[in-house]
Amino acid sequence: MAPMSHGSRHSDVVRFRVVPAEQGMLLTHVLARRMPNTSVQTAQELVRAGGVYIGRTRIRVPTVRVAAGERLTVHCSALAVSPLSIEQVKLLHRDPYLVIVDKPPGVPVTATRESARGSLAEALVGVLEAQGVIRPYVGVVHRLDRGASGLVLFTVRSSANRSLHRLFMEHAIERTYLAELVGIVPDQCECDASVIVIEGHDVRIARSGEHNALAAHTSFRRLAAFEGRSLVEVVLATGRTHQIRVHAAHLGHPIVGDARYGNSGVAGLHLHAFRLAFEHPVTHESVRVEAPWPDWATQSVSDQRQP
Repeated sequence: MAPMSHGSRHSDVVRFRVVPAEQGMLLTHVLARRMPNTSVQTAQELVRAGGVYIGRTRIRVPTVRVAAGERLTVHCSALAVSPLSIEQVKLLHRDPYLVIVDKPPGVPVTATRESARGSLAEALVGVLEAQGVIRPYVGVVHRLDRGASGLVLFTVRSSANRSLHRLFMEHAIERTYLAELVGIVPDQCECDASVIVIEGHDVRIARSGEHNALAAHTSFRRLAAFEGRSLVEVVLATGRTHQIRVHAAHLGHPIVGDARYGNSGVAGLHLHAFRLAFEHPVTHESVRVEAPWPDWATQSVSDQRQP
């Protein structure tokens, strides 16, 4: 087995370049050759799981051959990701153009950098196949944080993509969330602080005069309060990355369980996409879908009502 002197490791990520002696070899054979304790079978599984890149391209076919000088990146954690079962996909709306799904917490909407498995989009393909759809199409038109739960809209015909993207860009879709915040918030409060998207997926409040600041507006309405926490209804006037989480933290009331923006005392992000309402871009009918409340939200209301 070749030493790892041609590569580097950070956490569970292994990177190295293909050397001239490996020119034309099967990708899986190179992985097994260069990575200690990795068999060809394990390498094949890594590729199928979407954990292997040549350059910036994810490779899912184990029989690909490599060329000298190519840079390989391997996310070993891909092996630990299990597919989401189709039984966990709860369809709350289905028509010939789109579906709306109630996403479980902790599930990514689409493939992550580390793995192509375990996403809601992948599982939805399985659901459609089980319904008899041949080579189903699933289009992603918006996202929901991995830790959050609730409503996610997908297209099942590519012809609907542009119209739905336009609705989101023009903020013509009503998006209402439930969140549990640290502290007792006012009955009503607003936050219109502009935000900056940093490299990757981190977001911060913009400083005055920053040219790349993005306008953002979030409305909060308290529904219940108990033992230093507030259950709030949140309405987005804009849809920036992590907007609710950043604005809540900026107001001094981070979302319970949000380790990234200020509260790590509870496992799990207490943020739930509760309602979507819009005019269907093809049929022009009114669509209004609500997801069941998560346990933490119903418990908050129950706790407040206790004598």
